[in-house]
Amino acid sequence: MSTTGRIFAAWGNPRGVMRDQMNEGDIDGRALTFILIAGILLSIGNLPSAMMQGGLTNDPGSEPAAAMMAARFFQVAIGAVAMAVAGLIAAPISHLIARAFGGVGSWATTRLALFWALLTVTPLALLSGIVLAAGVVTGATWLFEASFLIGLAMQFVLLHVWSGSLAEAEGFKRSWPTLLGMALILGGIYAALTIGITA
Repeated sequence: MSTTGRIFAAWGNPRGVMRDQMNEGDIDGRALTFILIAGILLSIGNLPSAMMQGGLTNDPGSEPAAAMMAARFFQVAIGAVAMAVAGLIAAPISHLIARAFGGVGSWATTRLALFWALLTVTPLALLSGIVLAAGVVTGATWLFEASFLIGLAMQFVLLHVWSGSLAEAEGFKRSWPTLLGMALILGGIYAALTIGITA
């Protein structure tokens, strides 16, 4: 099965696809490939939003559009590296948490679970970016709302695939405790950040 086919298959059966990934070997090599590709595609999907915030115009006194485009594509490269670094930090943390609950996976399989999960949401990230760009061009407000909903769906898919992949990597019999635990952890982080910003 192609990588694209596996991405869509993972949305419905993350554990089965993760099992196949682990059985193919070269876990670290494929994990690094996945995170770099995911970082590039997720950054590209974020370009329309970044351009809106940066004011991509040719108005007098503003930066030329070509210069801003070059800056945004440089941002894609930086985003890919930043995604890899963030993943290399988040993966061991998730492994340590899983190990505290009886996980028997390895550092490598935990990295593969996270990096693969990030790659599986790239179609939704690109779709969200395309819809947002269409909203900017046409001025249709419903497209902005659709882009937001697609982004929200992307977060749910990421949580679903990551929790299922991590459960398989760590040898857990059920995926839902992993999903619940990750949701609580992410919810706690979000709440802490929200309180910190509003304080």
